[in-house]
Amino acid sequence: MFSAVTEDGQVFHLIGRQSREKLKQTRFFCPVCAEELDVKLGSQKAPHFAHKQNKSCTIDIEPESAYHLEGKRQLYVWLKTQKASPLLEPYVREIKQRPDILAKVKGNTLAVEYQCATLPPDVFQKRTAGFKQAGMIPRWILGVSRLKRTSSSFYQLSAFHWQFINTSQNSDLLCYCPKTHSFLRLSHMIPFYTTHFYCSVQTIPVRQAAAEDLFFTESDSSFKHTDWTGAILRFRRKTHRFLSKDINRLRLLFYEKRQTPLSFLPTEVFVPVQKGAVFKSPVFVWQGYLYLFITDLGYKHAPIRFSAILQHCKLHIHKKNILLRGEYSDQGLSEAVKQYIEFLCKKGFLRETQKEVYVLNQPAKRSQSLQDLIEKDRSCFIE
Repeated sequence: MFSAVTEDGQVFHLIGRQSREKLKQTRFFCPVCAEELDVKLGSQKAPHFAHKQNKSCTIDIEPESAYHLEGKRQLYVWLKTQKASPLLEPYVREIKQRPDILAKVKGNTLAVEYQCATLPPDVFQKRTAGFKQAGMIPRWILGVSRLKRTSSSFYQLSAFHWQFINTSQNSDLLCYCPKTHSFLRLSHMIPFYTTHFYCSVQTIPVRQAAAEDLFFTESDSSFKHTDWTGAILRFRRKTHRFLSKDINRLRLLFYEKRQTPLSFLPTEVFVPVQKGAVFKSPVFVWQGYLYLFITDLGYKHAPIRFSAILQHCKLHIHKKNILLRGEYSDQGLSEAVKQYIEFLCKKGFLRETQKEVYVLNQPAKRSQSLQDLIEKDRSCFIE
C-alpha cells in the first residue's frame, strides 16, 4: 500500500519523489489498525508500506505485486489529470473498507479497485455491496495480466472475470496494463465455447483516456466476421477426441437424426448471439438442440412457434443437456433465443408468417464436402 499515517496524525502518500533517508527516519502507522508499518524501499517494487510480520489488520490486506502497485500508482496519477480529486487508499470507517482510490466523476463518488489477484466471490460481493452501502459506485479494473487471449478477438473468460462483467454498468470488462500504459476494454462478449469468447476490443492509451467515457459510456462495438468464422474453421478441422458430456450428447443426437458428424454441423448452429452468454454450453450445443427441433417441425410442414422453441430450450435445460452460466431470468433466456431466431430469419432460413410464427423457408441440406461447408460459413456471417 502507498498510504500511511505519521506520528502526528498526518496522512502520508508514497507517490512521487521521496527522500529515502527521511523515510527511514520517520515512523509510519496503519490508518486502520494503528500498528506500525515497514517502509519497503527495494529495487523490484515501487516504494510502499507493509505490515510487520505476524501482524494482522482488521481489513483484508492482499499482497501487492510490483505490477499491482505500479498500476495503482498510474491510475491515481491519471485520475488526478482527469480532475477527479482522487484519494489514495482512504479508509471508509462506516463500511470498514479501504478502496484503492476514491474519485469524483460526473458528480458521482467512485470506488476504483484495481484487481490483479484471484478474488473469492464472497469477498468480491462483500466489497461491492459495502461500496454501494456507502453511496459509492464500485468500478473494478482488472490487471491485463489476468487476461488470456487465445486468438484474434478471442479471450478466455472464467467465472472470475464474469463477476466483474456482471457488476459493470455497461457489461464490459475494463483492464489496465502498467507496462504499456494503456486500458483494454472488452465488450459485447459472445461465447463460442464455455470460457472461449469473441470480444469487441478497444485499446486506449492512458493519456487519451477520458474517465467519463470509460466509466459511464457504452463501448463502441464492431463484429469481425472473419475472426468468428476462423473459430468455426478451427472447430471443423479439429480432431474431437475428448468431449464434454453435453457436446457428446449432441454429437450422438445429430448422428442419429441427421447422420451428421460433429465437424459437419450446419452453419446455422454457430450463430453469434449477443445475449448468448446466458448459456454455459458451447454455442453449437444450445443452438444445435433448437435447430433439430425447428427443422423437425419444418419437415412436417408444421408451424414453428417461438413459444414452442423457448419451451423446448427450457426442457433441455431441465434435462441438463443445455447448461446455463448461472442464475438467469426468463427475459434473458427469451432474448437470447429470440436473437437466434431473428438471425435465421435475416439469412432466409426461416420466414415469419405471423407474429412469432415461422416456417422453414428452405430445406436444410447436408453439405457434401467440408470445403462447401466452410464456404457457407464464410458467406453466412458477412453482413
